[in-house]
Amino acid sequence: MRLHKQDLSALGLDKLANLSINDVANWAKQQNFSNYSSWMLPQLVSIFGQWKLYSCGKTTLQENCKNDFLRGCWALTRIARSQLIKNQTKEPEYGTLTPLILLGFKRMQGYSYEQFRELPGLEWLLEPALYDALILKENPSKLTKERLLAIRQQGLIYRTGPKAGTTRDSTSTWQLYGIQDTELGYLPKVTQTIMCQIWLAHPQHRRETMILDLDDWDYIPESIIEGELFTSKVVNKPSELPWLT
Repeated sequence: MRLHKQDLSALGLDKLANLSINDVANWAKQQNFSNYSSWMLPQLVSIFGQWKLYSCGKTTLQENCKNDFLRGCWALTRIARSQLIKNQTKEPEYGTLTPLILLGFKRMQGYSYEQFRELPGLEWLLEPALYDALILKENPSKLTKERLLAIRQQGLIYRTGPKAGTTRDSTSTWQLYGIQDTELGYLPKVTQTIMCQIWLAHPQHRRETMILDLDDWDYIPESIIEGELFTSKVVNKPSELPWLT
C-alpha cells in the first residue's frame, strides 16, 4: 500500500468492519500496517478518546461505532499488537500491555484504568490478550519478590540446544518457558510476563500507558530485579460483532 498522507482514513479500515479476527490480522499483514505504527496507533488512541462511555462495554462499542471506518478502528484492537508494531521493545508505549481504547479514555477524558475494572462487557473494550491476563478467577499477585525472581530465572533458562544452561535476555524475551510446575504455570503468558517483569514489563521498557500491576491497573510497580534501574519514561471473549446483534 502506497500512502499519500499519514492519516487513518487512507488505510481503508472500513473494509475490516465485518471481517473475522483472523482476516483482519491477515489484512494488516498484507497491507504492512506495522510500517505505520508511529502515527497510526496515536491516531487510533485519539479516536477512541472521543468516544462516549456508557454503563456497559458492548453498549459503548455499539453507540460509538456507527460507521464501518470506526468499526475497522475497533477491529485493529482485536488482533495481536505484533501485527501493528514491528518491534514492540522499540515502540513500547503502544505495545501489547497498552489498552488502546482505555488509553484514549484515560488520556483525553481523565478516566483511570481502574475505573474500567468492574465495567460489564469490558471484554469488548479491552484487547483479548490483556483481558485474559487481567481478568482472573484467582489473584496470584501475593507471591514474594524472591519467589517471583526464582520463577523468572527458571523461565529464562535455555534447556536444550547450544545455549543450554544460559539465560535469555529478559528485556527481549516475551514469555517464560518451563515454569509449568510453579505457582504461575497455569496463568496466561501475558500475566506471567507482567508479574515477572520481562519484555515490555521490564523496567527498561515499561511506560505509564501500560497495565503493569494486577491489583491496580494504574500503578507502576517497583522493580523486582536487584540492581536494575528505570531507564524508561515512566512518568469470555466476544465472538460476534456487536453492531450485528
